[in-house]
Amino acid sequence: MKKESQKSSDLPRIGAPATRALEAAGYTSLKQLTKVSEAELAQLHGMGPKALGILREALKAQGLSFKQDKTGKSLKKKGSPVNRADAVDEFLRELSHPLKAEVEAVRSIIKSVNKNVNEEIKWKAPSFNYKGEYLVTFNLRDTRRIHLVFHHPKIALVKSKLLEGDYVDRRMTYFADMQDVKAKKPLLEKALRDLIKLQE
Repeated sequence: MKKESQKSSDLPRIGAPATRALEAAGYTSLKQLTKVSEAELAQLHGMGPKALGILREALKAQGLSFKQDKTGKSLKKKGSPVNRADAVDEFLRELSHPLKAEVEAVRSIIKSVNKNVNEEIKWKAPSFNYKGEYLVTFNLRDTRRIHLVFHHPKIALVKSKLLEGDYVDRRMTYFADMQDVKAKKPLLEKALRDLIKLQE
């Protein structure tokens, strides 16, 4: 993946993991950070308290600040409020995976379920959320099959033979190949719609 020149960004030095987290979420300038709350940034993989403190001070030095969370509630397990389809497109162009075609097919199915499903990069893979609430994320470390992780507090309430595991807040789904993706498409769509209904 091509990296933008550090000189074109006014972001302070916050360490490689936090920098990659910002880039993956599409944030390349301090001004962009005024449109996101500190709590939301804290949910990015690789973004720690030290990095947030540095960003907070950098914003303050320019008379800026993070977006205020009006509800005052924790944004735990929230996704990005911005649809980062462009970042996912770029990620998939560079992706080297034996089941890349299947990944793209499953991505299309997920996005077609509801127009308000957004996508971004989380855990170094495409991730999908509905109105900021995480739905499902690819686990691309598994190269033998397509591995989806449903991670949502209410996923245990969704009854589907497609979902595996008995974790408190997550379930797994697997696809062996393109034929398997096509065969399980109706089940995947229903599971996603049922999960979205629980958020309405």
